Amino acid sequence: MKNNSFALKIILLLAGAWLASCGGRPKAPDISGVKLDLDLRRFDQDLFALKKDSVTWEAIQKLQSKYPDFLPVYFERIANITPVKDPSSAPFIRDFLFDVDVTAIYDEVQKQYANTQGLKDELTQAFRYYRYYFPKNYVPSVITYVFGFNYAVVATDSALCVALDQYLGKDFVYYAHLEQYIRYRKAPAYLVPDALRGWATTEFESPQPRTDLLDEMIFQGKIQYFLEKVMPFTHDTITMGYTAAQMKFCENNEYQIWSYFVENKLLYSKDFMVVAKYCGEAPFSSGMPKESPGRTGIWTGWQIVRSYMKRNKKVTLEQLMNNHNYKQILELSRYKPKR
Repeated sequence: MKNNSFALKIILLLAGAWLASCGGRPKAPDISGVKLDLDLRRFDQDLFALKKDSVTWEAIQKLQSKYPDFLPVYFERIANITPVKDPSSAPFIRDFLFDVDVTAIYDEVQKQYANTQGLKDELTQAFRYYRYYFPKNYVPSVITYVFGFNYAVVATDSALCVALDQYLGKDFVYYAHLEQYIRYRKAPAYLVPDALRGWATTEFESPQPRTDLLDEMIFQGKIQYFLEKVMPFTHDTITMGYTAAQMKFCENNEYQIWSYFVENKLLYSKDFMVVAKYCGEAPFSSGMPKESPGRTGIWTGWQIVRSYMKRNKKVTLEQLMNNHNYKQILELSRYKPKR
C-alpha cells in the first residue's frame, strides 16, 4: 500500500467498548408470532455411548437409521475413517472412538456442553428470525458432533451439523498449534454465527461461479448482512469474528481500504491467490498495515451491501440473498466511503 494513501490512526479503546450498540442497526422486527420447535440432536453422545465391545456392524446400522444422511458424511468425509457401507468397518470405528486423543476431546466437550439448552435457545432465536424473513424456507435440524477439526460446520440437505470441539475456548490445549488470530475465535460465542453462516452459504450459493474478487466480496458481504438480520442482538465483532480494535481499524480506515482495492485494480482480479488474500483467513490484509485484520475484502463487501440496502429500501432480505448480480449490487449501492 502506498504510504500516502493510508493514514494510520491511533485508536484508544475503552475497556468493554465492544459491548456498545451493534453498528447502528435498525430496530429488530417483532417475531413474537413466529413459532419454532427446533430439533437439536446429539450425535456426539449417541456415537460415544457405544461401549468397546458393542461397536458392531449392527450397532452402526442402528445408528445410521437415526442419522441416515449425516452418518456417512461423518465417517467418510469429516473423520475420514471408513465407508460405512463396508461390513468390515466396525474395527476401524472402534479404534477411532477409543483413541486417547479423541476420548480426551470428547470428555472436554461433555464438560462444556453437558447441557445444550442455551445453545438450542440461541439457535432457535436465530432461526425464528430466519423464518420471519424466509417464511417458505426449510428450517434444518441441528446435529452436534465431535472431532470436526477439518469441518466446523457441515450442511446436508436436511440438517445443519456443528462440531462442538471447535468451540472449547482459545486456551484449549488442542488448539495450541493454531495461530492466535484463529484461536481466539474458538470460543462458544462464535458457534451460532458460524453455524448460521454455514447454512446461509449453502442455501444462497451462487448458481454460477464467482469469478473475481468483487464477486466474492459481495457474496460474503451478503452473508454478513444476513447474519446481522437473523442475529440482531449479537455484536458485529462476533458475527464478523473481529476484535474491537480490528473492527475500529476498518471503520476508521474505510476510505483507505476501498481506495487500496480500486487503485491497485484488484476488484476484477480473477487470480485465486488475490481472492484468498482478502477474503481468506490471515493475520492481516496483504499490502495493508500490520494493524489491519484479515478478510478486509469481506468486511468491505458487507459495507457495500449495507449501502445497497440503505439506498434500495424496497429490496427485501430474501431478494437480496437471491440476487447474484454482484456488479449490479455494487453499481446500485453507490458505495463511496467518506475520507
